[in-house]
Amino acid sequence: MQELLIEKLVAGGYSLARKSDGKIVFLQEGYPGERVIAEPTKKKSDFQIMKVKKLITTSESRRSRLCRNFPQCGGCDWQDLEYSEQLRWKKEIVMEQFRRVGKINLDELDIVASPVETNYRAKMEYVAYGGRNGISLGLYRKASLTPHSCEGCVLGLRDFERIRSSIQDILRKTKIKPYNRLTGKGDLKHLILRGNDRDTMAILVTKRENLPEMEYIREEIGKRLKKVKSLVHLINSNDRIVLRGVSRNLFGEGILNQELAWKRFEIPPTAFFQNNIQITEGIIEYLRGELKLRSEDSLLDLYAGIGTFSLTLGSKLSRVVGVESNPVSIKAFKANANINDLFGIEIVESDAVEYLKNESAEFTTVVLDPPRSGVGKDLSLVSKFRPSRIAYVSCDPTTLARDVAILKESGFELVSVKAFDMFPQTWHVECVGVLQR
Repeated sequence: MQELLIEKLVAGGYSLARKSDGKIVFLQEGYPGERVIAEPTKKKSDFQIMKVKKLITTSESRRSRLCRNFPQCGGCDWQDLEYSEQLRWKKEIVMEQFRRVGKINLDELDIVASPVETNYRAKMEYVAYGGRNGISLGLYRKASLTPHSCEGCVLGLRDFERIRSSIQDILRKTKIKPYNRLTGKGDLKHLILRGNDRDTMAILVTKRENLPEMEYIREEIGKRLKKVKSLVHLINSNDRIVLRGVSRNLFGEGILNQELAWKRFEIPPTAFFQNNIQITEGIIEYLRGELKLRSEDSLLDLYAGIGTFSLTLGSKLSRVVGVESNPVSIKAFKANANINDLFGIEIVESDAVEYLKNESAEFTTVVLDPPRSGVGKDLSLVSKFRPSRIAYVSCDPTTLARDVAILKESGFELVSVKAFDMFPQTWHVECVGVLQR
């Protein structure tokens, strides 16, 4: 055990302190200015991860928790920290990652607050596990694959918690067993809920094709949960990725309709779509203002997904090419282009890096929204398209800072960065960087 003074919050949802010998310690809890008693959990050569056992002094920015399962449940990192302080530290983390990883000093950084602190997530992934009262649907503990109850969760859209609880109750009246990752035995892996302001899609994920007592489950959900407009069975043999595999509709259309920036989108069960719709609207408006696209401009949209940026930013441009590798997203992209009468968009099924390597047409503007891992050194290839502007949307400030540094070395200048709080109560933050040649 050791007494420590917490200095700041850092990427990953950790707080940082220093031992008496100056060595850095990362803590899984605690806020700046607090004195704590902590014990070791993991030790590396240059730092140590510790767990807070006791608070000696408490930050004035602490508030009452919003959910009784915090902090054991890993859905939130900073739920008992005042929201203004959450925003402050997200700004600090982004600026530090740019300084440390990208060697870029940001003089200032604006962050857009989420219009709502709770009930903002349009998609929730619940894991099935054996609870005290039978099969349960919860979330993982922080930095762990151990499930924990999330009863009363405040993250999902307003109806999600009622739907999760009702489906859990229905499942407990069946012989369905939770899937065990270690043994490979059991039936149900996850329940995923996707929704908008009106409707919800419920997705039951299994390892194998068989879903025991499927008819009973279908009838009970249809009878008890009128807001669930689609019930989908997803067969996914991959234990590392939750939303992957072959799906079949148990009832409903098996798609979720979403309006965004005056466009209509159909979202299939396994396709990526941003989780906080109001913040996504803000990102699109910011990009419109920064990019100042004209009808004669051309747009290359890398990691295009189901067409979010191609359709909202490129509707009046001379040429739009959207590049996406996921066949499910490609199919939805084509449908969404047709729904919005944007028949001229060129949709390419390809890995984004392979496209960078193999193509060379010119575009005035490039937009990319890669996965958390970012792009890496191959991003320098974007210069051969001779864009005058690049917009990079990222959910990880560390990989964004790294990739922006690569673009700077390739002849581009960073003209603006803005943070958007896509995920209140967590350390995660969405960032948009705009560069020009």
